[in-house]
Amino acid sequence: MRYNVRTLSLVWLSLFTMCQSAIAQDDPSYVRDTTVYLSRSEYMYADNPRYTFFGHTPRRETKVETLPAIALGVGYVGIFITLHVIQTNAWWADDRGPFHVQEDWPYANQVDKCGHFYSAYVMSTAWHDILAEAGMSQTPSVIVGGALGLAYQTYVEIEDGYAKNWGFSPSDAISNAVGAGFFVAQSFSPFLQNFTPRWNYTPSSWSGEQPLSERPATFIDDYNSTTFWLAMNVNNLLPNGAVKDIWPDWLMLDIGYGIRSYGVSDPTQTQAPVQSRFMVGLDYDWVKIIPPSSVSFLNYLRQSLNYIRFPGPTLEFTSDGASFRFFYPIKITVPF
Repeated sequence: MRYNVRTLSLVWLSLFTMCQSAIAQDDPSYVRDTTVYLSRSEYMYADNPRYTFFGHTPRRETKVETLPAIALGVGYVGIFITLHVIQTNAWWADDRGPFHVQEDWPYANQVDKCGHFYSAYVMSTAWHDILAEAGMSQTPSVIVGGALGLAYQTYVEIEDGYAKNWGFSPSDAISNAVGAGFFVAQSFSPFLQNFTPRWNYTPSSWSGEQPLSERPATFIDDYNSTTFWLAMNVNNLLPNGAVKDIWPDWLMLDIGYGIRSYGVSDPTQTQAPVQSRFMVGLDYDWVKIIPPSSVSFLNYLRQSLNYIRFPGPTLEFTSDGASFRFFYPIKITVPF
């Protein structure tokens, strides 16, 4: 008990210290030393300023700050435990057996591979932001962040390997590696920063899709309610000219993939065939739309919105034909 109290006290002290530091650095008169930290113009994502966890820039040379590192690490562990509990209840509880490999490429028409790619990418990004905030310089925080993001996803895949009804899937593991690798590659190739993975989850009751009926749904694997996207920074990709001059710099174009009728059965318990859907739509660059804040952490939250796909005009293609939705996936549909 004494150890737990001491640990909690250290965490609270760390959080208090970081908050005090963040408040001081949000003072308009405060200027970060650019001989110690990267300047704002040096720390960019495509043509947008980029922010670490508390809205700042990384150090030029690594100097880990112990208390922030502990506090941020504890916060990440809390998220890790939460996700573990959700996944255990969804997949692993009362379903353990010997470790085995089981390829599942046909599963859910490969939309889960998009999920593995996206999850590894976001986990790697979060780890980089945490490590940079704790004092690690840019290149090491990118590489270590990518490795830790991949490590978490690999842990999930190994747990699947002990599940009787699942198994360690090589294609899932490859998708994890590609997602973490894409994050690392973006840091060394600025051109790739014009392409951002995004995710959307809209409950089936809002979108008009058939709800999952074979088991309780979670936001992690309710694939009928989930779509994955790749948003493109069109303004940054266009050559100089008339089109670039009239294209709003906040307006993005994205392509998406999802499925419907996954895990859906009729009253006779007959499984409906899973149907793939492909989307092309307009999207938003929230870093350009929302003005920067004097509160540094709010800039990080503003940046994080660019990993989520919000409702927007979208053209959807399925085996049933094409349709257009003004606020996809909200069901306001105009069939062709």
